[in-house]
Amino acid sequence: MEPVIDVVNLSKAFGPKVVLANVTFAVQEGESLAVMGGSGSGKTVLLRTIMGLLAPDSGHVSIEGKIIQELDRQELFEVRKKIGMCFQMAALFDSMSVAENIGFALKRHTPMTEAEIAGRVDECLTLVGLKDCQKLRPAELSGGMKRRVGFARAIALKPQILLFDEPTTGLDPVMTDVISRVILDLKHQLGVTTVTITHDLKSAFEIADRIALLFRGEIIACQPPEEFKANPDPVIQQFLRGDAEGPFLTDPAPPKRSTKSSASPLLVP
Repeated sequence: MEPVIDVVNLSKAFGPKVVLANVTFAVQEGESLAVMGGSGSGKTVLLRTIMGLLAPDSGHVSIEGKIIQELDRQELFEVRKKIGMCFQMAALFDSMSVAENIGFALKRHTPMTEAEIAGRVDECLTLVGLKDCQKLRPAELSGGMKRRVGFARAIALKPQILLFDEPTTGLDPVMTDVISRVILDLKHQLGVTTVTITHDLKSAFEIADRIALLFRGEIIACQPPEEFKANPDPVIQQFLRGDAEGPFLTDPAPPKRSTKSSASPLLVP
């Protein structure tokens, strides 16, 4: 069966800094993948490349069999409508109410009436465990509520794929667990394929069917949670322990930059 997301030999550098080096993995329909790694390891760059916001230097990303960097503007736009993006700090429009934030894409990209949009907004808020907050502004929401409103906005167009960028960053342990359960509920209720960028071990083990570790630009493991936990690789074990001693912080020899380059460094419709 063809994977929903297929990342093949993906490399990306910024000047002399190699961020991704021959990254390869696939995500099947309905699967939940958590991508972990240290700060500055390239996790968000990977997510932006999957979205087509950055073009790789070599390799490619395909969504449902379509290679992202080969698509024209309109084709890329159509693929992106199948993807819901959940930003790290929610990225809500401060000047809009909760309902206006969630309904924004519906107004722009569908022929739905105001009543239909209001109904869909209510559905999305119910799915993320929020009710009766349609009229509130982002400034009136807690951090956890903002994240959940961001999730509601991401699912408004009924995407097949959800991408989460550090969804629990800055939240207390209780709210982190709430957010993890919401992600699981969305996966089970909507049947979506999810990729979650996170450094939160507890959350990753709760939500993921497989966990990948990005280290020095490469995916060094991509396994089910229990196999990942038992992996004897010293880098993985140090990461799991949260220990400062070990190979994780050892300065490596700089990886070689790919000699291939993309014709277009940025793909934004």
